[in-house]
Amino acid sequence: MVDVILIPEEKSKPSRRRPKYFSDRLMLKALIIMVIRRLYCAYSLLAFLEQDTELTVKLRPLLMENGRMPTRRTWERRFKSLPDSLPGLIGCMGRYLVGILKPWDSQGRAAVWDSTPLRAKGGVWHKKDREKGIVPHSTIDTQAHWSKFPRGYQKGTVSSSR
Repeated sequence: MVDVILIPEEKSKPSRRRPKYFSDRLMLKALIIMVIRRLYCAYSLLAFLEQDTELTVKLRPLLMENGRMPTRRTWERRFKSLPDSLPGLIGCMGRYLVGILKPWDSQGRAAVWDSTPLRAKGGVWHKKDREKGIVPHSTIDTQAHWSKFPRGYQKGTVSSSR
């Protein structure tokens, strides 16, 4: 599936960085394998691929370009820089899957849910003021409330709308 997705071309700017020998498409394939198999680092990916199982024998050629597979250090370096291009790659995959699955054909509609909390502009609307209905400053977002994140509470208010 990853080979069929239209991935936007990167704009090549003059850079002092090492040129990319392996494509982002290859990195995306490896990332999908890592997510599915719950592999958390490049070392565990390579250890998984070294196993002689039917699955790994089929996967190894898919993770090669120009007859070569990236080294552990290349995987690490590219995975570290992948978050910069990941939103675009996920968008391309999403558009491709929606085009194939056509979820609106059977239901007649499609919906998307995004639960990303956003920082609200303005000051904090304290609970005692909120309960009384008092807005102490005009910049306070009255629809914003505290939100719990996976790593505890985020300080500040979070707006539920974009």
